[in-house]
Amino acid sequence: MPTGVLKEMAADWERRVSRKNYGQLLWANPATRARLLRHWKTKDHPYHERFASYCDLLEKVLAPETDDVALDAALRSQGHSLRTVVREIPPVFGSI
Repeated sequence: MPTGVLKEMAADWERRVSRKNYGQLLWANPATRARLLRHWKTKDHPYHERFASYCDLLEKVLAPETDDVALDAALRSQGHSLRTVVREIPPVFGSI
């Protein structure tokens, strides 16, 4: 594989890890979690349908005490992977 492709793959992975870690920090606070859920479930949010279809998996991924290796194995047994589910964590638009 060309070096540029490997660098881009590494950068993509770092973005996903950052999204997961930051999401877990926010998710750990019950009040913030409630605001995120309300924000992501509103019909005005452009990703609300995608969030609804991945909600249960995202709640497992965002739980702060998750072990990434065990979580990835569990997700793979269900036909998913940690990498693909993290990609489905919706962005936050405006303020929550």
